[in-house]
Formats: sequence, C-alpha cells, structure tokens
Amino acid sequence: MKRFLHGRFWIVLGVLVVLVVIVAFGLVRANSQRAAKQHDYQTYQVKRDSALLLKGKVAAKDTVAVETGVSSTGTLTAINVKNGEHVDPGTVLMTFHDDQVQSQIDDANQTIAKTELAIQNDQQAITTLKQQTNQTNVATADSSADTTSTTVDSATADSGMAADQLQQARNTLAGDQLTWQQTNDSLTRLQAKLDPQVTAKIAGTIALDTTSNNNTGIPDMQIISDGQIIDGQVTEYDYAKLKHDMAVTVMPVSNTDRYSGKIVTIDETPQAATQTASASQSGGSEAAAYRFTVKIAHQLTNGFNVQIRVPQNTIRLPASSLVKKGTTRYVYVVKKHRAQRQKVIVKKVDGYWRLMAGVQPKATIITNPDQHLKDGQEVTVNAD
Repeated sequence: MKRFLHGRFWIVLGVLVVLVVIVAFGLVRANSQRAAKQHDYQTYQVKRDSALLLKGKVAAKDTVAVETGVSSTGTLTAINVKNGEHVDPGTVLMTFHDDQVQSQIDDANQTIAKTELAIQNDQQAITTLKQQTNQTNVATADSSADTTSTTVDSATADSGMAADQLQQARNTLAGDQLTWQQTNDSLTRLQAKLDPQVTAKIAGTIALDTTSNNNTGIPDMQIISDGQIIDGQVTEYDYAKLKHDMAVTVMPVSNTDRYSGKIVTIDETPQAATQTASASQSGGSEAAAYRFTVKIAHQLTNGFNVQIRVPQNTIRLPASSLVKKGTTRYVYVVKKHRAQRQKVIVKKVDGYWRLMAGVQPKATIITNPDQHLKDGQEVTVNAD
C-alpha cells in the first residue's frame, strides 16, 4: 500500500510540473505577443530626395562683337543701324571709305588711259608697217625681173627689215594690251575695297555704344542673338546630381510662371567660388561653383532672375529601418496594419543608405523594428 501511494505521488507531481511548465510558457508567449501588439512602431513614407533649387539668369545664347576688319586707312562714313534695332544676317551695319585705295584707283585710271593711248599708237604703227611691207613686197617682185644681183639683194634686205619692224610693233601691242588687262583687273579689286561694308553675321539685336573713346571714331557694336539660354550655377556639393539632357523646371522669381526645359551644357571647370552657409559660419573655405545652361522653348526677357528646379531620383532609407540577416537586408512594409518583411538592395553613399531596389516610392516602412516584430504581424503604428 505504501509503495502504491509512493508511486502515485510521483505521478501526480510529474503532472503538476508539466502543467506548470505549459502554463509558464503560455504566459511568456502571451506576454510577448501582447508586448509586440502594444508596441507603437514609427513609420516613414519612402520618397525621392527633394528637388534642387538652383539660381539662374536669362541670357542671350550668343553675344557677338562686331569686328570691322577694315584697313587702318579706312574712314567711317556711315553707321547704318540704331541701338536696339533688330538685324538679320547680311544687314549692312557700317560703311567705310579708304582714301589710300582711292589714290591707288586714281593711279590705275591714269595707267589705263596711258595704256589705251599706247595701244592706239601701236595699232596705227602696225597699220603703217603693213602698208610699207606690202610696198616692199611689190618692189621686191619687180626687182626679180632685173638680172642685176645688187638690185635683187637690196630689195630682199628691205623686205626682211619691214617684216622685223612689223613683228616688233605687234609685240609692243601685245605687251600694252596685257598691261591694260592687268591694270583693269587691279582696278576692279581696288573698287571693291574703296567703300567696304560691315555686315551682320547673325540675327539679333544691336547694342551700340557711340560714346567709346577711340581715335578711329568707330563705335563699339555688338549683336545680341535671338536665341536664349538660362545661365545657372551649381556648387561642388550638388555638381554630380546634374546630368546632360536632364529635364528641369524654370521658374521666374518675378511671377508664378513655370517653363519646362532641359540641361544642355555643364562646365567641367569651376567659374567662381561661392561662400556656403556652413563655411561662412565656421570660417571654412569657399565651395567651387560650376556654370551650366538650360534651354527652354519660351522667350523671356534677358536678365530676368529665375530658379531652376532639378528633380532628384535618389531615395534614402533610414539606417534604423534596415534589418540585416546574413548578407541580406530587409525592411518591414506596413500594409493593412500588418508588417510584411521585404528584401531591399541598398548602397552606402556618403554616409547614407541609398535604395537601389526593393520598395517603391510612397510605401510606408517601419523605422524602429525590434526583435519582437514578425513577418505578417499586426502592428500599431505612429506616423513619423
């Protein structure tokens, strides 16, 4: 009987121990789940970085200084355009007169007149010599009937001399005609230089300064092209965020208009140094500034100040939102009040985690996941 009671005691005791363990485990699990459900998680909406707002100014695409290219002996005789006047390519801007060329033209005209007179004399001399040659040939023919050798030799000599004189006259005429032709060609070239004109190379608006102090009396003249650009500036801190052909928005500071544009050039050499706010406060060095240009279809007024809005595609994730398991990183995306674990691909850039793939913008993720948070668990969240 005692042995039976002793065995029963141990059985009851074992059952009680098992029940205690089960109850304890259940309580711990229940408390853990209750703690997880009662934990308030903070959330963050995934979004792209804020757009850059850079300063810019409307400027002419080209400003061309008008170069006369006229000889120093040229004198300005007329300014054919006015300040602010619009011109097309080929428009006559200024006219000059060259006194030295005029003197050369006068000399050429005199040479032509003398040469023409010489040609007339040459032609008359040739006519006379032809007549003399004909007469000599007749005399030679008559002398051939004479059997006296002296007479024949004399007639032959006269005929040869006349032919030589005629050939010399013809050579002289050819030389004078060549001189006449060359002088006329020179005269044509000189006349083209006598009153040179300066014409516009591009279409645009004339900027004329007649008060410039120079000895020639030639004014400073520029052509401001019709084409426009937006001249912008970016510091070294944001330089890498700009790309060629990137779409941007141009916003004049004087109104609420918005214009679509694109970046067409980005300088590789810094233009100036800009004092940044952090540098000015700490006494640090200035930031290098780079020029870039934007093209828009709309025509604005040159000189207008604008803001250039450059959108950013970079997405940053809070470091605290990332959960690492092995070599893989996850975030918890909140959907219908449940936490869903989502694999992400991230890259450490300049001290922050850049999202490369895994979640889309506008997704809500938990920024403070803990060891209690499980995939698919219902959660209570607070907006960040």
